[in-house]
Amino acid sequence: MQSLTSKQLQVIEALSTGLSVTAAADAAGLHRTTVHHWSRNIPEFRDTLAAVKQAHIDIARDEMNSLAAPAIAILRNIIEDQSASPALRVRTALAIIKFVTTPEKSPSPKDAPFEQLLDGAYLAGYKQAQERAAAATSPEETGIHHNSSLSTTVEAGDESTAHQTPRNALCPCGSKLKFKRCCGKNAPPVLGRAA
Repeated sequence: MQSLTSKQLQVIEALSTGLSVTAAADAAGLHRTTVHHWSRNIPEFRDTLAAVKQAHIDIARDEMNSLAAPAIAILRNIIEDQSASPALRVRTALAIIKFVTTPEKSPSPKDAPFEQLLDGAYLAGYKQAQERAAAATSPEETGIHHNSSLSTTVEAGDESTAHQTPRNALCPCGSKLKFKRCCGKNAPPVLGRAA
């Protein structure tokens, strides 16, 4: 394993305190592309930087946690102080109510494993396609193709054609491709325009 140089340690310390890559590189007398190169190609540099950043985050979080009890005491004093301005008391009460009624955040999708994301996208697209197939009638009955740019206008009460995927929209299967390049590529072709 490669040991870090003094310049690399200096850059790591600068980056961990919140400086940008450019500022940290300037402080060490380097170009920012050198720092990017280290981040990509030197695992020890990358891992050390992540560990130092996490240590700084943990210190800040501990300090904020230590301030929580006095902050709550201040809010309690404002709410209970009859001589405080009514506007201040109302703002404090609203802030507390907002905090209490805000649901806890669910884990971000990027925290889920990649396979679960793919499975979820596939199932969502599959379910949506099944619902469309169940609600749609045959093209002969409606007189349109699902990907036709010459489709007839959807009637107000016609639910079967109201939810059809436009050709240039993202495919509902979750592939991040356009519908015409993914699930719609085997659909009937667009009718030629009359001259």
